[in-house]
Amino acid sequence: MEPLPRVAMVTRAQARVGLVFRVMPNARCLTCRLYKVCAGLLRPKGRYKILAVRRKAHFCPLIRDYMVVVEVEELPLLAAVESKVAVEGVTLRYESISCPRDSCPYYEYCTNSPLVEGEKVKVVKVVERIACPASRSLMLVELLPVASFKDPNSR
Repeated sequence: MEPLPRVAMVTRAQARVGLVFRVMPNARCLTCRLYKVCAGLLRPKGRYKILAVRRKAHFCPLIRDYMVVVEVEELPLLAAVESKVAVEGVTLRYESISCPRDSCPYYEYCTNSPLVEGEKVKVVKVVERIACPASRSLMLVELLPVASFKDPNSR
């Protein structure tokens, strides 16, 4: 079953069907009365694709311009997982890979995913084997959360 599109708001310049964007909310957004409908249902650092643009717009005091209401779908995120669970179609609970080697080109995929520890995700695509300098058997995969994101900051 396909997840339902979510409603969010983007700048007028971004309000185009097919545009892919990453959510990077400002800390001041959390106090805005429109936060819940603007970015509150979207995962910070998550990637989304605009499916439809609505006619409604709201003024954003932070950017001093109008934000347009859009329908979006969440896109898969790249992350590192243990090779034994890197099978397309498998549903698993996400666990970040602890690693002290911050100079590794895969470090961000192992330790800094927008996914939440223990969150149910589906392996959408196996991208490549990771040449891990710590000799771990890891794969770079595209993961899609099974359930909708629930923002703990949302009122």
